[in-house]
Amino acid sequence: MSDFTVDFLDALRAGGIFPKAGNRIIADGRLHRAPAADDKHGARSIWYNLHPDAPASGAGGNWRTGARVKWCSKSGCTLTPAERETLKRRIEIDRQQAQAERDCRHKEAARRAACIWASAPPATAGHPYLMRKGLTPGIARANGGALILPIIDFGGALHGLQFIDEHGAKRFISGMAKAGHFVPVGPMPDGSRPLWIAEGWATACTLATMRPTACVIAGLDAGNLGAVAIEARRQWPGAALVIAPDFDAVGRKKGLEAAQNARARILPPPLVVPPGATDWNDVAIAHREARHG
Repeated sequence: MSDFTVDFLDALRAGGIFPKAGNRIIADGRLHRAPAADDKHGARSIWYNLHPDAPASGAGGNWRTGARVKWCSKSGCTLTPAERETLKRRIEIDRQQAQAERDCRHKEAARRAACIWASAPPATAGHPYLMRKGLTPGIARANGGALILPIIDFGGALHGLQFIDEHGAKRFISGMAKAGHFVPVGPMPDGSRPLWIAEGWATACTLATMRPTACVIAGLDAGNLGAVAIEARRQWPGAALVIAPDFDAVGRKKGLEAAQNARARILPPPLVVPPGATDWNDVAIAHREARHG
């Protein structure tokens, strides 16, 4: 590799973007996709665009983690006015190309999700995950040995799926748009009832049972709570919003941020948290086991 290609690769790694070992960086000014070191077989989470013309520059990121890096072979203070203008044009073109690629991936993921969802039968109550969590199938469907859940927006459009295997391992359909989207538990939110936003679907189902007057949804994970809450506030400026994060440090941090940014209340953990419990479903399981000795 050329010196600037090595420098660009070092910049990617410094920004938390790790291409799979042996993957060659192509410096041709075009958008490329590449596998990350921790990608599953066939996945290509990394994108990059490296321009070889002086001043050599590039950008890259990881669609799965959200990491993003911009790089230039010259520092900003040494660029000439013409070079600054060149970089400005490149950055805008790169942004447009990356957005177009992202939109294409999202559209394809939504198409695949719709096909899988349409052909999937309803989940049965005997699924090991449901039995362990004390849940009914609800909206869940089945795909092989996994539960599948729809990931939608507040207009009801399907954007992706979440798969949960019998051991509780979770994954999303690759390439889907996640930010601001959620898994519903019951009827669609419409602003007429308080809206509670939990992290996982099992927790959301438990909270829906505990608070039947509320509409409860699952925001997928702690990092997406804020995007869901802000979109809900945009939809219904006067609605009562409650953020119900998990009890761990990340959940509490992201939950507080979501509540502040969306002008929402936050649901605190119970006064007594059973040993090992990290969310409200864990609490319900602990209480059920205590009752049955």
